[in-house]
Amino acid sequence: MNDSELDNLLRATCDEVPLPPSFNREVWQRIENAESEVPAEIIIFPPVMNRITRPWGAVAGIAAMVTLGLWLGAATVPETKDAKQAYAESISPFAHGHGK
Repeated sequence: MNDSELDNLLRATCDEVPLPPSFNREVWQRIENAESEVPAEIIIFPPVMNRITRPWGAVAGIAAMVTLGLWLGAATVPETKDAKQAYAESISPFAHGHGK
């Protein structure tokens, strides 16, 4: 069945469904009630966004992220070994667990 046949079939079978007289009013009431029930997180959000989007707020946010990144980077740096000791361990047959 192609699209035009399906369209014609749907138009032919479409009947008007009677709606109660208060249907539109109830729908709009539900929409208004849903809009009036704003969660507390959304109420707090605009003042935070206003502060962050100002120049000093943006600078403070960027500085905080850079500081956090530097701190996390420094905290995850592996300990450095002496180059001579690292070489000796790499060639020593006793330093590795070969054959275990």
